[in-house]
Amino acid sequence: RDAKTFDASDPSQVVSTHTAEYKKRPFGVLSYAPSVGSGKGAMVWKMNEKSRYPGDPQGQAWVGGVRTGYAIKAIAGTDVSKWDFWDIMDLIDDKILDNSAGKFQAKGKGGMANSPAALPLTIEYAVFKQEMAPESSAAVADNGGSYVDRNDPRYRDLPPDATLQEYKIPPAPASYTSPDVEQLRAYVRTLPEPAGYAGPRYRGPGTIDKAFVDTMIANFKNGQLLPIKDAYQMAIDVFDILVKEKTLGRVPVPEGKKVTVIGDLHGQLFDFAHMLTLIGYPSPDNPFVFNGDFVDRGPWSVEVMFSLLAFKLMHPQHVFMNRGNHESEMANHFYGFFGEVEAKYEKKMCPLFAEIFRATPLCHVLNNEVFVVHGGIPGPDPRVWWKGINNQVGFSGRTIEISLAEIENSNRFMEPNPKENPLMVDLLWSDPKGKIGYGPSGRMSEGIYLFGPDVSEAFMRNNNLKMCLRSHEVKAQGYRYDHEGQFPVITVFSAPNYVDKAGNKAAVAVMTNRGGSLQGPEFIQFDAQPHPPVPSGAYAAGGPLHPDTVAARDEGPSSDVTPPPRSY
Repeated sequence: RDAKTFDASDPSQVVSTHTAEYKKRPFGVLSYAPSVGSGKGAMVWKMNEKSRYPGDPQGQAWVGGVRTGYAIKAIAGTDVSKWDFWDIMDLIDDKILDNSAGKFQAKGKGGMANSPAALPLTIEYAVFKQEMAPESSAAVADNGGSYVDRNDPRYRDLPPDATLQEYKIPPAPASYTSPDVEQLRAYVRTLPEPAGYAGPRYRGPGTIDKAFVDTMIANFKNGQLLPIKDAYQMAIDVFDILVKEKTLGRVPVPEGKKVTVIGDLHGQLFDFAHMLTLIGYPSPDNPFVFNGDFVDRGPWSVEVMFSLLAFKLMHPQHVFMNRGNHESEMANHFYGFFGEVEAKYEKKMCPLFAEIFRATPLCHVLNNEVFVVHGGIPGPDPRVWWKGINNQVGFSGRTIEISLAEIENSNRFMEPNPKENPLMVDLLWSDPKGKIGYGPSGRMSEGIYLFGPDVSEAFMRNNNLKMCLRSHEVKAQGYRYDHEGQFPVITVFSAPNYVDKAGNKAAVAVMTNRGGSLQGPEFIQFDAQPHPPVPSGAYAAGGPLHPDTVAARDEGPSSDVTPPPRSY
């Protein structure tokens, strides 16, 4: 959210430069960000803002005068301002946490295959005009942020650098219009009809039936895409449906009927197609809730996404979609979906999917009984955070429970940001934990929480719910009861052998209304299926099939990864 477009080599943007020398790793920078759109450059996004003791390596950047918003211009005298982000990261080797896995980076990701630069290391930074820098927490506070009174006796034992921010829920707008989508409507009309294409054509929602989907998925598996004109129109038509839905959707399940909840898919087309042979297609008698993380990592995210769009167009009242943490611009830039869209269609299509994801609801309630969400439930109020907080810390952080009506009427038409919309971040990113209370999550440097069984029970009791079905985490059997008892929290994950390495089974959860109340869930498990030799992450930043990598490779040595045939 609010990532910047910058160029450290552009004199019109840069007001000065600053040089720092590092003798140890890490430097004290918590996260870097590339320039939006190009994926080039590296801006200091978050950093430690003090040194814990003389000589603290994690205070080097701050003590050396580096500040958030500075961008790396030169490393050891070499101008890198036009380099790809991951090539810069490989060279500085300033290890940061991988937000998706909670592990330190262990391998290079850049197409240049740079080795870490020798220490001591001198880095020259570009200092931009003030409007280029990311907002710090202090700037947000000075800019109208509402912070809790530190004189409250509940918070007197917190360390002095702790932040306490009020839990605000931004209200949904009366309506939402996207300039990007409106421009693309006109653009689609200018696109020519496909020549030589023999697959199904999209002429409106009424043209999608089982035969259309059967042929489309079979073609996908053989490397044939939908025509670009049809792909744009399908995506725009689904945006028009989603934008009218509520942030929290309601799914009635009549007595004797069932509903199927599907967890993370992550662009694993061949596993997705196999899953459909087990559970059927969605229909009025077989409604589906797709519970987020449709895309990224898996190299067929485009094909999986268009399959979901086709289902939504075919049965808009019986196919429901929840946004996941990977339905966001930053994730899509890093983990492959936008690179894949650009490679298989064109870059102009990426903003359309960004708007589709912003329009996607955050959660659904099944039969007024079961809360279905990608990540978890509302986090602590106020938002408590301090440097050094760890996973052994647990605290009781909410005295007023959030209602389903508040979620239903909250604003989702934005990118996840814990300062602007903490509720959205909690619903997309949080995870259950075994201990009571809230705790910090290792998924991000700040702003993401874990929640204990007492927290989930309180939320469900307050909203007359009996269960929470969520996804977001790999489970060995494809599902897991993370919180048991009267108010269970259950994870369901539908991408088997995640990233071609995890070795996990996948599952979907089926709830059936028996006697007027939902029973279950029953789980349908399945294993990973064979697929063509295209690796997970192929289209991610620095991946072998990312357009920037392909362009660089065309000017250098050949790659062992051959892209699959494409036609439309």
